[in-house]
Amino acid sequence: MPVSLPLGIIFKPVGWLFNWLMKRLLLPTYRRSHALWARRHRLGAYWESLGEHVEYSVDLARPTDSDPKASRIAFRSRGAKVDQLKLVFEASGGTIRYQEQISVHDLDERPVVWTLVNIPCQELIEASEQRIRFSIETFQIRRCEMQLENGKLIQLFDSVTSTLSHNWLLSDEAVYRWNQWWNTNSIKWAKFSIQEYWRFGFGRPEVVICSPTSNQSYREPLWRSGARAIGWVMSRDWVVTVQFWAALWSGLFVLTDDDRLKWRWTTDLPE
Repeated sequence: MPVSLPLGIIFKPVGWLFNWLMKRLLLPTYRRSHALWARRHRLGAYWESLGEHVEYSVDLARPTDSDPKASRIAFRSRGAKVDQLKLVFEASGGTIRYQEQISVHDLDERPVVWTLVNIPCQELIEASEQRIRFSIETFQIRRCEMQLENGKLIQLFDSVTSTLSHNWLLSDEAVYRWNQWWNTNSIKWAKFSIQEYWRFGFGRPEVVICSPTSNQSYREPLWRSGARAIGWVMSRDWVVTVQFWAALWSGLFVLTDDDRLKWRWTTDLPE
């Protein structure tokens, strides 16, 4: 009597092995790319002035953030110590406004972080041919007043309304693997630089001189036509992907802070 083995007994170990291999090969580069993105966008990466004595940094939660997703704002003084800072943080999206009253004390050069519990995550709530709407599209600081260490009370005008670009959806590149979102912008731009080299750099002179007064015709050398054909093949998307990962897995190249692949021994190793 023939006995057939369940396919799950065969495919389950194969699937586990494939996932383990992909994790070993891809995860370090995903972590590196995500860390570079976080360094440029995390709380404190950019500071805006709030009058002459205080500056602030805002980080509004995105769907691609790790749990728990929370919007935050940080404040620090710009010299003079601030005894108290009071303001209203207002965010809006569509026809809804969200407000949170903030009061912090004893500001100095060390940032004070406030979690914005009333401000929702930047969710996409409508996408049609007419418009795209998000839960949070703008924010503004209102009704701001501060008291300096010497007792002086300062009231500020409402800040300029800041409009969010929502790059996390419209421009950023991210993948969901191993129960987490990874920003792969650095991988995207590194592959783009490889593609640009094959399209516009390989086999071409470093300096091109054009003269409108020249009456001599120019015939391209045959070898340069061949180089252009090689560059066209090597700039195909899937070929560039193979080049990128082969360069990293070989250990000869590293992903640098400026989103490029460079020869390991010509640049500092990533942290």
